[in-house]
Amino acid sequence: MRGRVSRLLGVGVALPGPLDHTRGVLHRVTGFPEWDGFPLRDALARRLGVPVVVDKDTNAAALGLAVAGERGSFAYLHLGTGLGAGLVIGGRVHRGTRTGAGEFGHQVIQLDGPPCSCGDRGCVEALCLAAIGRGDVAEAARVLGAAAANLAGLLDIDQILLGGRTIAATPDPFVAGAAAVLAARAAREGSPDLAVPVRLAPGGSGGPAGVAEGAAHLLLGPVFGRTDV
Repeated sequence: MRGRVSRLLGVGVALPGPLDHTRGVLHRVTGFPEWDGFPLRDALARRLGVPVVVDKDTNAAALGLAVAGERGSFAYLHLGTGLGAGLVIGGRVHRGTRTGAGEFGHQVIQLDGPPCSCGDRGCVEALCLAAIGRGDVAEAARVLGAAAANLAGLLDIDQILLGGRTIAATPDPFVAGAAAVLAARAAREGSPDLAVPVRLAPGGSGGPAGVAEGAAHLLLGPVFGRTDV
């Protein structure tokens, strides 16, 4: 056992956001607001005695997809307990200046809509989860598609990839519903042939295995000379 631990290079940790990837500090993590301000990276590094990298689960999954061969610019949308996104722009994970990019679920698409756990109202996450709670998968997919169309319009990305356990439970309605919204938008803009494609993330990347593999790449990428982590 001691010999196996001695070969440990470090630990990659992926968990729901929001968080500060650079400093490894958690913010009001979805479902666990009491962790706000906790320095998870440093706490684990002291306990384990090895380097630790902390990032959002959606970023880890998106990185895993890029390493596995997904090219260009894409958004990985993850629907489970909450709704988040991992963004890959030009082959690199995009985290933003404050490493907060990808808080996809908290874009407001209905002013004065239902309250969201983030404290705002009308967030896409709140609307999507409410529809799922009613058993209305078609409406959840439509809401997801409307938010994805906003994202595609802002970033002009190549494709949308869907994952997470809620989508994995009924993938076809989510893919078809979201794709229909993006196709309708492209048609209104006069470019029906240029609709951003929507498909299921390959290999179950939104599941625990995909996120764990991405978390490993967070640590191993720089070790093996990758600069796109």
